Amino acid sequence: MSVPPAYDAPFGSYPKDLRWESLAPNPMPLSIGIYGQVDKFLELGVVAKSCSDPRHAERLWNIMKLAGDCSVSLVGRIFRRNEPVGIVMPIETPVDADNIATKEERVRIIHRLRELVAELHKKHIVHGDVKPQNLLFCADGLVRFCDFDCASIEGDGFVSPIYTYPYCSTVRARNADVPMTRAEDMYAMALSMWHLYTGRLPLTSDEEPEADMDCTFAGFLPDMSAIDDPAIATLIQECLAAGPERADTLDSGQSVYCITTRFVFGRCKAEPVHRYSRLVHSRRCLQMRRGDGPCEYPFVDPKVFVADLEPVCTRCNKEVEYSGLALVSDTSAL
Repeated sequence: MSVPPAYDAPFGSYPKDLRWESLAPNPMPLSIGIYGQVDKFLELGVVAKSCSDPRHAERLWNIMKLAGDCSVSLVGRIFRRNEPVGIVMPIETPVDADNIATKEERVRIIHRLRELVAELHKKHIVHGDVKPQNLLFCADGLVRFCDFDCASIEGDGFVSPIYTYPYCSTVRARNADVPMTRAEDMYAMALSMWHLYTGRLPLTSDEEPEADMDCTFAGFLPDMSAIDDPAIATLIQECLAAGPERADTLDSGQSVYCITTRFVFGRCKAEPVHRYSRLVHSRRCLQMRRGDGPCEYPFVDPKVFVADLEPVCTRCNKEVEYSGLALVSDTSAL
Protein backbone atom coordinates (compact mmCIF):
# COMPACT_ATOMS: atom_id res chain seq x y z
CA MET A 1 0.00 0.00 0.00
CA SER A 2 1.44 3.35 -1.03
CA VAL A 3 1.88 6.05 1.59
CA PRO A 4 -0.02 9.26 0.76
CA PRO A 5 2.11 12.37 0.30
CA ALA A 6 2.93 14.42 3.38
CA TYR A 7 1.21 17.72 4.09
CA ASP A 8 4.27 19.68 2.98
CA ALA A 9 4.75 17.69 -0.24
CA PRO A 10 5.20 19.81 -3.39
CA PHE A 11 2.25 21.46 -5.08
CA GLY A 12 0.40 19.00 -7.29
CA SER A 13 1.00 15.99 -5.06
CA TYR A 14 -2.76 15.87 -4.41
CA PRO A 15 -5.40 16.01 -7.19
CA LYS A 16 -7.15 19.12 -5.89
CA ASP A 17 -4.19 21.25 -4.78
CA LEU A 18 -5.12 24.91 -5.32
CA ARG A 19 -3.16 28.14 -5.44
CA TRP A 20 -4.62 31.00 -3.43
CA GLU A 21 -3.69 33.48 -6.14
CA SER A 22 -5.65 31.61 -8.81
CA LEU A 23 -8.71 30.45 -6.90
CA ALA A 24 -11.94 30.69 -8.86
CA PRO A 25 -13.76 34.01 -8.46
CA ASN A 26 -17.01 34.45 -6.58
CA PRO A 27 -16.61 31.76 -3.94
CA MET A 28 -19.59 30.94 -1.74
CA PRO A 29 -18.52 31.88 1.83
CA LEU A 30 -19.55 29.29 4.40
CA SER A 31 -17.91 30.56 7.57
CA ILE A 32 -15.27 32.94 8.91
CA GLY A 33 -13.69 32.33 12.30
CA ILE A 34 -10.59 32.88 14.37
CA TYR A 35 -8.73 30.10 12.54
CA GLY A 36 -9.58 31.23 9.01
CA GLN A 37 -12.37 31.03 6.47
CA VAL A 38 -14.25 28.30 4.63
CA ASP A 39 -15.46 28.79 1.05
CA LYS A 40 -17.35 26.58 -1.38
CA PHE A 41 -16.28 26.51 -5.03
CA LEU A 42 -19.13 24.92 -6.99
CA GLU A 43 -17.29 24.87 -10.32
CA LEU A 44 -14.40 22.99 -8.71
CA GLY A 45 -16.59 20.71 -6.59
CA VAL A 46 -14.64 21.49 -3.43
CA VAL A 47 -14.79 23.25 -0.10
CA ALA A 48 -11.56 25.05 0.83
CA LYS A 49 -10.50 26.11 4.31
CA SER A 50 -7.71 28.69 4.35
CA CYS A 51 -6.08 29.23 7.74
CA SER A 52 -4.73 32.49 9.11
CA ASP A 53 -1.87 30.53 10.70
CA PRO A 54 -0.16 27.95 8.44
CA ARG A 55 0.76 25.93 11.52
CA HIS A 56 -2.92 25.44 12.32
CA ALA A 57 -3.54 24.23 8.77
CA GLU A 58 -0.87 21.54 9.17
CA ARG A 59 -2.23 20.58 12.58
CA LEU A 60 -5.75 20.32 11.12
CA TRP A 61 -4.49 18.15 8.25
CA ASN A 62 -2.63 15.76 10.53
CA ILE A 63 -5.56 15.28 12.93
CA MET A 64 -8.04 14.71 10.09
CA LYS A 65 -5.67 12.16 8.56
CA LEU A 66 -5.39 10.41 11.92
CA ALA A 67 -9.19 10.48 12.25
CA GLY A 68 -9.38 8.38 9.09
CA ASP A 69 -12.90 7.31 8.17
CA CYS A 70 -14.37 9.57 10.88
CA SER A 71 -13.38 12.63 8.84
CA VAL A 72 -14.48 13.98 5.50
CA SER A 73 -11.78 13.15 2.98
CA LEU A 74 -8.89 15.49 2.19
CA VAL A 75 -8.29 15.93 -1.54
CA GLY A 76 -5.82 18.79 -1.62
CA ARG A 77 -4.23 21.82 -0.02
CA ILE A 78 -4.33 25.57 -0.56
CA PHE A 79 -0.95 27.09 -1.41
CA ARG A 80 0.05 30.70 -0.98
CA ARG A 81 3.49 31.61 -2.38
CA ASN A 82 4.43 27.91 -2.47
CA GLU A 83 3.49 27.34 1.19
CA PRO A 84 0.46 25.21 2.15
CA VAL A 85 -1.95 27.33 4.20
CA GLY A 86 -5.18 25.36 4.10
CA ILE A 87 -7.04 22.18 3.24
CA VAL A 88 -9.37 21.17 0.42
CA MET A 89 -12.32 18.80 0.81
CA PRO A 90 -15.05 17.55 -1.54
CA ILE A 91 -18.47 19.17 -1.39
CA GLU A 92 -20.74 17.00 0.75
CA THR A 93 -24.26 17.45 2.18
CA PRO A 94 -24.60 18.97 5.68
CA VAL A 95 -26.73 17.17 8.25
CA ASP A 96 -29.70 19.43 9.01
CA ALA A 97 -30.90 18.24 12.42
CA ASP A 98 -34.04 20.38 12.17
CA ASN A 99 -35.28 18.71 8.99
CA ILE A 100 -34.51 14.99 9.04
CA ALA A 101 -37.48 13.31 7.42
CA THR A 102 -38.01 10.13 9.43
CA LYS A 103 -37.44 8.79 12.91
CA GLU A 104 -35.50 5.88 11.41
CA GLU A 105 -33.04 8.29 9.80
CA ARG A 106 -32.67 10.27 13.02
CA VAL A 107 -31.90 7.09 14.96
CA ARG A 108 -29.42 5.96 12.30
CA ILE A 109 -27.51 9.24 12.52
CA ILE A 110 -27.53 9.12 16.33
CA HIS A 111 -25.93 5.67 16.34
CA ARG A 112 -23.43 6.75 13.70
CA LEU A 113 -22.50 9.75 15.84
CA ARG A 114 -21.84 7.42 18.76
CA GLU A 115 -19.59 5.29 16.51
CA LEU A 116 -17.68 8.36 15.31
CA VAL A 117 -16.93 9.69 18.79
CA ALA A 118 -15.99 6.23 20.08
CA GLU A 119 -13.59 5.70 17.18
CA LEU A 120 -11.97 9.11 17.69
CA HIS A 121 -11.48 8.38 21.37
CA LYS A 122 -9.86 5.03 20.52
CA LYS A 123 -7.31 7.06 18.57
CA HIS A 124 -6.89 9.46 21.53
CA ILE A 125 -8.53 12.28 19.57
CA VAL A 126 -10.83 14.67 21.43
CA HIS A 127 -13.04 16.36 18.86
CA GLY A 128 -13.81 19.38 21.04
CA ASP A 129 -16.82 20.69 19.12
CA VAL A 130 -19.29 17.83 18.70
CA LYS A 131 -22.57 19.12 17.26
CA PRO A 132 -24.92 18.26 14.37
CA GLN A 133 -23.67 21.24 12.37
CA ASN A 134 -20.26 19.53 12.10
CA LEU A 135 -21.67 16.38 10.47
CA LEU A 136 -21.87 15.66 6.74
CA PHE A 137 -23.67 13.09 4.61
CA CYS A 138 -20.85 11.87 2.37
CA ALA A 139 -21.23 10.54 -1.17
CA ASP A 140 -20.73 6.93 -0.04
CA GLY A 141 -23.71 7.21 2.33
CA LEU A 142 -21.76 7.51 5.57
CA VAL A 143 -21.94 10.39 8.03
CA ARG A 144 -18.59 11.95 8.97
CA PHE A 145 -17.21 14.94 10.86
CA CYS A 146 -16.10 17.93 8.80
CA ASP A 147 -14.67 20.44 11.29
CA PHE A 148 -11.67 19.60 13.46
CA ASP A 149 -10.59 23.14 14.41
CA CYS A 150 -11.07 22.40 18.12
CA ALA A 151 -9.72 18.86 18.02
CA SER A 152 -6.69 17.77 19.99
CA ILE A 153 -4.61 14.70 20.69
CA GLU A 154 -4.92 13.76 24.34
CA GLY A 155 -2.01 15.21 26.26
CA ASP A 156 -0.83 17.67 23.59
CA GLY A 157 -1.96 20.66 25.67
CA PHE A 158 -3.89 22.30 22.81
CA VAL A 159 -6.57 24.72 24.02
CA SER A 160 -9.16 26.15 21.66
CA PRO A 161 -11.20 29.16 22.81
CA ILE A 162 -14.14 27.98 20.69
CA TYR A 163 -17.20 26.32 22.17
CA THR A 164 -20.82 26.22 21.10
CA TYR A 165 -23.96 26.78 23.15
CA PRO A 166 -25.99 24.78 23.97
CA TYR A 167 -23.74 21.76 23.37
CA CYS A 168 -20.94 22.69 25.77
CA SER A 169 -21.09 21.74 29.45
CA THR A 170 -21.36 24.10 32.40
CA VAL A 171 -17.75 23.26 33.28
CA ARG A 172 -16.54 24.24 29.80
CA ALA A 173 -18.62 27.42 29.67
CA ARG A 174 -17.13 28.57 32.98
CA ASN A 175 -13.54 27.60 32.19
CA ALA A 176 -12.48 27.80 28.55
CA ASP A 177 -8.76 27.95 29.31
CA VAL A 178 -8.12 24.23 29.73
CA PRO A 179 -7.81 21.44 27.13
CA MET A 180 -10.99 19.67 26.10
CA THR A 181 -11.59 16.14 27.39
CA ARG A 182 -13.42 12.99 26.37
CA ALA A 183 -16.03 13.85 28.99
CA GLU A 184 -16.79 17.13 27.18
CA ASP A 185 -17.21 15.20 23.92
CA MET A 186 -19.63 12.84 25.65
CA TYR A 187 -21.75 15.69 27.02
CA ALA A 188 -21.81 17.47 23.65
CA MET A 189 -22.76 14.18 22.00
CA ALA A 190 -25.71 13.79 24.39
CA LEU A 191 -27.02 17.27 23.55
CA SER A 192 -26.42 16.59 19.84
CA MET A 193 -28.38 13.34 20.04
CA TRP A 194 -31.24 15.18 21.72
CA HIS A 195 -31.21 17.75 18.89
CA LEU A 196 -31.02 15.07 16.19
CA TYR A 197 -33.95 13.15 17.66
CA THR A 198 -36.29 16.05 18.43
CA GLY A 199 -35.33 18.38 15.59
CA ARG A 200 -35.06 21.23 18.10
CA LEU A 201 -32.19 22.98 19.79
CA PRO A 202 -31.85 21.85 23.42
CA LEU A 203 -32.14 24.33 26.29
CA THR A 204 -34.02 26.90 24.21
CA SER A 205 -37.59 28.04 23.72
CA ASP A 206 -39.50 29.96 21.07
CA GLU A 207 -40.05 32.78 23.56
CA GLU A 208 -36.40 33.21 24.56
CA PRO A 209 -34.15 31.54 21.97
CA GLU A 210 -31.03 33.11 23.47
CA ALA A 211 -31.57 31.57 26.90
CA ASP A 212 -29.39 28.56 26.04
CA MET A 213 -26.30 30.36 27.33
CA ASP A 214 -27.85 31.05 30.71
CA CYS A 215 -29.31 27.54 30.90
CA THR A 216 -25.85 26.11 30.24
CA PHE A 217 -24.23 28.27 32.91
CA ALA A 218 -26.95 27.27 35.36
CA GLY A 219 -26.31 23.56 34.79
CA PHE A 220 -29.68 22.63 33.32
CA LEU A 221 -30.11 19.43 31.32
CA PRO A 222 -32.25 18.77 28.23
CA ASP A 223 -35.90 17.80 28.56
CA MET A 224 -35.79 14.00 28.45
CA SER A 225 -39.58 13.76 28.34
CA ALA A 226 -39.26 14.83 24.68
CA ILE A 227 -37.50 11.54 23.86
CA ASP A 228 -40.21 8.92 23.31
CA ASP A 229 -37.81 6.12 22.31
CA PRO A 230 -36.60 4.34 25.49
CA ALA A 231 -33.39 3.08 23.85
CA ILE A 232 -32.41 6.55 22.63
CA ALA A 233 -33.35 8.09 25.98
CA THR A 234 -31.10 5.58 27.75
CA LEU A 235 -28.27 6.30 25.32
CA ILE A 236 -28.54 10.05 25.90
CA GLN A 237 -28.61 9.56 29.67
CA GLU A 238 -25.51 7.36 29.48
CA CYS A 239 -23.69 10.05 27.51
CA LEU A 240 -24.76 12.72 30.00
CA ALA A 241 -23.53 10.56 32.87
CA ALA A 242 -20.16 10.17 31.10
CA GLY A 243 -19.83 13.95 30.78
CA PRO A 244 -18.06 16.30 33.19
CA GLU A 245 -19.21 16.31 36.78
CA ARG A 246 -22.19 18.61 36.96
CA ALA A 247 -21.49 22.05 38.34
CA ASP A 248 -24.89 23.24 39.55
CA THR A 249 -24.94 26.75 40.92
CA LEU A 250 -27.44 29.31 42.12
CA ASP A 251 -25.62 31.99 40.14
CA SER A 252 -25.81 31.64 36.37
CA GLY A 253 -22.84 33.96 35.92
CA GLN A 254 -24.67 35.82 33.17
CA SER A 255 -26.28 39.23 32.94
CA VAL A 256 -29.50 38.50 31.07
CA TYR A 257 -31.92 35.98 32.53
CA CYS A 258 -33.00 34.60 35.85
CA ILE A 259 -34.25 31.14 34.99
CA THR A 260 -36.84 28.92 36.61
CA THR A 261 -36.85 25.31 35.52
CA ARG A 262 -39.53 22.80 36.48
CA PHE A 263 -38.97 19.08 36.78
CA VAL A 264 -39.95 15.76 38.25
CA PHE A 265 -37.67 13.01 39.52
CA GLY A 266 -37.64 9.99 37.24
CA ARG A 267 -37.77 7.65 40.25
CA CYS A 268 -40.54 9.43 42.14
CA LYS A 269 -43.00 6.88 43.54
CA ALA A 270 -45.90 9.25 44.24
CA GLU A 271 -49.08 9.42 42.19
CA PRO A 272 -49.36 12.08 40.94
CA VAL A 273 -45.59 12.61 40.93
CA HIS A 274 -44.02 15.33 43.06
CA ARG A 275 -43.07 18.33 40.95
CA TYR A 276 -40.30 20.78 41.75
CA SER A 277 -39.01 24.13 40.58
CA ARG A 278 -35.50 25.55 40.73
CA LEU A 279 -34.63 29.23 40.37
CA VAL A 280 -31.19 30.32 39.23
CA HIS A 281 -30.45 34.04 39.48
CA SER A 282 -28.35 35.85 36.91
CA ARG A 283 -25.35 37.80 38.11
CA ARG A 284 -27.07 41.05 37.19
CA CYS A 285 -30.06 40.11 39.31
CA LEU A 286 -27.87 39.26 42.30
CA GLN A 287 -26.08 42.59 41.97
CA MET A 288 -29.20 44.71 41.54
CA ARG A 289 -31.74 43.08 43.84
CA ARG A 290 -32.32 44.41 47.31
CA GLY A 291 -33.88 42.07 49.82
CA ASP A 292 -36.03 39.26 48.49
CA GLY A 293 -37.96 41.17 45.88
CA PRO A 294 -39.01 39.71 42.54
CA CYS A 295 -36.42 39.13 39.82
CA GLU A 296 -36.15 41.84 37.21
CA TYR A 297 -35.63 39.50 34.25
CA PRO A 298 -37.45 36.23 34.96
CA PHE A 299 -37.54 33.46 32.38
CA VAL A 300 -39.57 30.32 33.06
CA ASP A 301 -38.54 27.40 30.91
CA PRO A 302 -41.74 26.15 29.25
CA LYS A 303 -40.74 22.48 29.51
CA VAL A 304 -40.98 20.13 32.48
CA PHE A 305 -37.74 18.18 32.80
CA VAL A 306 -37.37 14.59 33.94
CA ALA A 307 -34.42 14.35 36.34
CA ASP A 308 -33.36 10.76 35.71
CA LEU A 309 -29.74 11.36 36.73
CA GLU A 310 -30.68 12.19 40.32
CA PRO A 311 -30.92 9.20 42.70
CA VAL A 312 -34.33 9.76 44.31
CA CYS A 313 -37.19 12.16 44.82
CA THR A 314 -36.60 14.14 48.01
CA ARG A 315 -40.23 13.77 49.09
CA CYS A 316 -40.11 10.01 48.62
CA ASN A 317 -36.88 9.66 50.60
CA LYS A 318 -36.66 12.12 53.52
CA GLU A 319 -32.97 11.36 54.07
CA VAL A 320 -31.98 12.98 50.77
CA GLU A 321 -31.87 16.74 50.26
CA TYR A 322 -30.95 18.94 47.31
CA SER A 323 -30.20 22.62 47.70
CA GLY A 324 -32.13 25.25 45.83
CA LEU A 325 -35.27 23.22 45.14
CA ALA A 326 -38.87 24.13 45.87
CA LEU A 327 -41.75 21.65 45.91
CA VAL A 328 -44.57 22.85 43.69
CA SER A 329 -47.92 22.29 45.37
CA ASP A 330 -50.09 23.77 42.63
CA THR A 331 -49.44 21.27 39.84
CA SER A 332 -52.08 22.86 37.64
CA ALA A 333 -49.55 25.58 36.84
CA LEU A 334 -47.24 22.98 35.33
